[in-house]
Amino acid sequence: MKKLLALLLTLTLSLGLLAGCGGPSEPAPEEEPTSTQSGTEDKGDLQKIIFTEQIRGYHWAPAYLAQTLGYFAEEGLDAEFQTIKGGDATTAVLSGDAQFCLKGIETALMVNEAGQGCKVILSATQKYPYQLIGANESYSTLDSLKGKAIAGGLSANSGPTSFIKACVNSAGLNADTDVSLPNVASSGYLAAMDQDEIQAAVSTNPWSAKQLLDAGGVVIVDGTDDAEIESIIGSSSYELFTVITSDALIQSDPELVQKAVNAMAKAMQWMETASPEDIAQKLLPLFEGAEEELLYDAQYDQERKVASFTGYHTKSGFEAAVSLTKLAGGITGDPTEEQIYDESFLDKAWETLEK
Repeated sequence: MKKLLALLLTLTLSLGLLAGCGGPSEPAPEEEPTSTQSGTEDKGDLQKIIFTEQIRGYHWAPAYLAQTLGYFAEEGLDAEFQTIKGGDATTAVLSGDAQFCLKGIETALMVNEAGQGCKVILSATQKYPYQLIGANESYSTLDSLKGKAIAGGLSANSGPTSFIKACVNSAGLNADTDVSLPNVASSGYLAAMDQDEIQAAVSTNPWSAKQLLDAGGVVIVDGTDDAEIESIIGSSSYELFTVITSDALIQSDPELVQKAVNAMAKAMQWMETASPEDIAQKLLPLFEGAEEELLYDAQYDQERKVASFTGYHTKSGFEAAVSLTKLAGGITGDPTEEQIYDESFLDKAWETLEK
């Protein structure tokens, strides 16, 4: 267990937690308690389920919308979302204190390699919403970053760091020797760029990218550009934002897992035809005061086709995730798709919805 906790704590900036709606990409280390919200009023006799998360992020919209649209309630469930501060959101799921976790695909890879069984039961996105952004026009290409500092958050094993390394290596540079990777909180990117302490940084969500671009930044690599990202990671698809549960819960209460997946599948079905305005408004109860950010993220998501409306992963996306997690130092082995995913619940949900 100590090995698992050590592994997980190095991933507090993994891909799965870096999709905050305009907020910092790292959890506040000084806070231990969790903040909770459910987004509903009358709970009745509904069964409580708990989702843990590192940060509230737009790209896990199917889970949030399943609550605010009443789809969990239709399944007899009431979801509580606990934002973990100063700890790892996966721990509660593995211990049985929570049922589901909103994290990145690398978390499932790392947890399973550490010997703790978990499964991705739904993928909320199908594209890489990261952007590598130069501080100004002087840093508009990967070649221009040779000898420069590129920020990717506060963890050397984070998803943003692996994204930087993949981008730099694709240009014929060596990420270990040709660039430096200082630890800088995403909330400090603008100041660090202004003081020329860093020359580029990875933005992990559309709203934070907008802040950097509005300040004169330049997009070097756009993860949603199919041809560009495929040339870097070998896949145009990348199912980054996932819903994870434990093997223990799948074995002990598959009916509960099925109900939760049914509701989230219904939310994805609703999202596919909803306008960005409607999506933003329906998410707002769980993102207090973030209406502008939600609308921007929803519009960006629709334009770039980031969201998944099926929940399934692709083989190429999985292989890219394994490669990138290895590049970040998160895993050393070669897991199979069956070890990481259980999409049988999605199969049953779609059979019911499509009847």
